[in-house]
Amino acid sequence: MKSISLKFGLIIMLVSGISLSSCNSSDELSAGITYNLVTVDNEGTTLINTVDLKTVTTGSDAITESQSDWLKFMREEEKLAHDLYIAFSEIYTVPVFKNIPRAELNHMNAVLTILTTYSIEDPASIENGVFNNADLQALYNTLLAKGKVSLVEALKVGALVEETDILDLAKVYELNPGDDLTALTEALMLGSRNHLRAFVRVLKVNGVVYAPVALSLEDYTAIVTSDWERGTGLCIGNQNAAGKKYCNRSGKGFMGGK
Repeated sequence: MKSISLKFGLIIMLVSGISLSSCNSSDELSAGITYNLVTVDNEGTTLINTVDLKTVTTGSDAITESQSDWLKFMREEEKLAHDLYIAFSEIYTVPVFKNIPRAELNHMNAVLTILTTYSIEDPASIENGVFNNADLQALYNTLLAKGKVSLVEALKVGALVEETDILDLAKVYELNPGDDLTALTEALMLGSRNHLRAFVRVLKVNGVVYAPVALSLEDYTAIVTSDWERGTGLCIGNQNAAGKKYCNRSGKGFMGGK
């Protein structure tokens, strides 16, 4: 990854008018079982079950250099979210900065699960606020300073981070991902959409109507006007030769439900 999506050039390929149908439909599950890859609390904090993720991502798919680079980038980008929210939690006492860092650490570990599966070196530093990727280091420094100005600015930073994360996750679809990366991506994107909803709702409580910076208005509106997504992210059955089917695959990961 040579740059992140703050250049606004990438648009998520969401299907126009797509509904947030749950993975738990009888048609999709009639031939198999469902792995519950994500859990969502009443505040939208979304955790990935890394044990089940490891079960369904066996490392059987070949991985390219571009896919490896994407994984390493996403490992550090999830760390950027975690480290920023931890820093803000030490300044502001709102629950969103107490709860979501736990989820971001979990998301970091989900990416690490796939890195480990393919014996790819982990680029993430154990030190908060330190990044191997120079672009992410510069972005962290900029967003940290911006968020220290006020609670509202910190919440806007959180929303922007989640917008950017969605776009950078969507880049995997340009890399012809196998089941491993697709399962990871769809779970992470679901989490980012829920966390974006959380930040936007807290901003509204503080009298601020957030306007999207990185996402298109159409995609942003489709996300924030819908409720928390509680779908699994992955349906297992006999729908294709590999025996796997992803919810709303054509929507580039925009799936889930209540």
